[in-house]
Amino acid sequence: MLSITAFSILTTLLATCSAIDCSVKELQPYNFESIKGVHSLTTIKNTPPSETNITWNIGICEAINSVQDCPKNSDLCGIKSIILSDSKDKPIISEIVSFNANLQKTYKTFTKDDKNSDSDGITISYSGVNWGDSLVDAELKFICDQKAEDAKFKLDKWDGNKLKLTMITKAACITSDKDKKKNEKPKDDKKKPDNGESWGWFTWIFIFLVLFLSIYIVGGAWFQYNKGNAIDFQSALKEVLENFVDLIRGLPSFCREIIERFTGNRSRGDYSAV
Repeated sequence: MLSITAFSILTTLLATCSAIDCSVKELQPYNFESIKGVHSLTTIKNTPPSETNITWNIGICEAINSVQDCPKNSDLCGIKSIILSDSKDKPIISEIVSFNANLQKTYKTFTKDDKNSDSDGITISYSGVNWGDSLVDAELKFICDQKAEDAKFKLDKWDGNKLKLTMITKAACITSDKDKKKNEKPKDDKKKPDNGESWGWFTWIFIFLVLFLSIYIVGGAWFQYNKGNAIDFQSALKEVLENFVDLIRGLPSFCREIIERFTGNRSRGDYSAV
């Protein structure tokens, strides 16, 4: 039972750590926190007797969980819908392309000194992602421009196999820590929720403690069962748990006895025998 609980805790912790993190070493030289959020790009094509709408949702440094039709924990999600002339308020969704946050990403920097580049920046790529019967790729290209004001994506390509999006932004310029501008509201600093980063060390201590206890209890039960001291493994496990509980209950009295002996020896040292 305890092993199952430990496994559940570990699974939950791993799931919460799977989203895009702006603090990954590849993005450290940049200021992606300044464009953090979910960005959307929509293209509409006239396809009589209907219109075809494709909206791409891109999560910068956070997963896309706020878009209703996108799968949970997506970095990138495209929704294709058909809009009929007689029911424009009821679009029909025909395709959903999703790139999950757990997928491996490739980070590649480029500079003006490169042979095939006239700018500085970084690309984030996804390769060979399953989508129906196909494998699709995606490339997000962030180009450095210190004068850029609006952080907006531009669709360069989508042919059903590969997606290319580009953003021209100051966030893609290599900068020092002093120049980084976070999306913070000074007046709301006291109300800012804790995102869990401050207790990361405590989480690992808790994980190791749970693992140690699981190994101790299950291993002890297995040892008792193999020695033939128990009828079955369940009985052995119950016996080990009872012994462990008795040990925990006895710790306070054991500590108290040690303290009393220590303080008692010191107090008797102040008197001489008659």
